[in-house]
Order: sequence, then structure tokens, then C-alpha cells
Amino acid sequence: MKLNLKLNKRQLIIAALAALAVFGLMSNRSTPGAQPGTLDDAANRACSDFAHGYPGARTGTARLALADRVTASSARSGNGLIARRAAELGRSANDGDADWRVSADAFTGACRDAGWPPTGT
Repeated sequence: MKLNLKLNKRQLIIAALAALAVFGLMSNRSTPGAQPGTLDDAANRACSDFAHGYPGARTGTARLALADRVTASSARSGNGLIARRAAELGRSANDGDADWRVSADAFTGACRDAGWPPTGT
């Protein structure tokens, strides 16, 4: 069985436009709820948890617990920088006060760059 596909110029243009539209829609897809660098719900939770827990995180154990909570929230975020900074918190939790402060400042900066705290809260 021979299939004869002859498309006219109009049909080719319509097919090309449809393919471009599908490609455009698919390329704009992202993690639900966020664009990279924005403050989605998970990033907001991570930043808020950190802000509330930081003053009491004075020991290595308390720092690790806080870093675990923050990392769990940030792992669900579309904000890669916040997720990376949260992982750095965990790595520096037992490294001493100076390293912990550097990681805490970097995490807080990533939160602020993303728009935390949200206005109206």
C-alpha cells in the first residue's frame, strides 16, 4: 500500500506554526509553582523555617536539625540557589561558628534575592 502525502503550501505553514506553538509551550514549562530564582511556597517555607530556627541553633546538633528541616523544604522548591545554599548549611553545621555564619549569611542572601520575606506578611 502506497501512501501519497501531498501537502500544499498552506498546510505546510499551518503544520509548522503548530509545531512551533507546541515547542514554545513545552520549553516554557518549569517546576510547578516557580521559576528559577523566585520565591515559591517551598522556598518560602525553607527561608521562614531558617529565620525562626537560626537564633536557637547554637550547637552542632541543633544546627544539623535546622539544616535538615530547611533542606527538606528547599528540595521541593524550583529555586536551585536556595536548595544549594540549604545543602551548604548542612555541610557547615558542625564546622564551627564562623563557617556556620558564612553559610547562614549565604542562605539568607539567597532568600532575600528571591523576594523573602514576602510583602504583606
